[in-house]
Amino acid sequence: MGVIKIEQDGKKYSAEYILCENVVTVFGDSGQESTQLDGMAIDSVARMLLRNLIRKGSINPVAME
Repeated sequence: MGVIKIEQDGKKYSAEYILCENVVTVFGDSGQESTQLDGMAIDSVARMLLRNLIRKGSINPVAME
């Protein structure tokens, strides 16, 4: 399992992801997003999926330090 972190609209987000049988799944607070890897880099796919979770409101930003 890995962790992907991005900043979007001035907020920081962090989510865990897994790769299983060529499918990347990113886990949000109230949902998950999955897609096939299809030769793309795992971190690129995980970032895309995390952005989908943000757009859907399925993950909250992390607390600012």
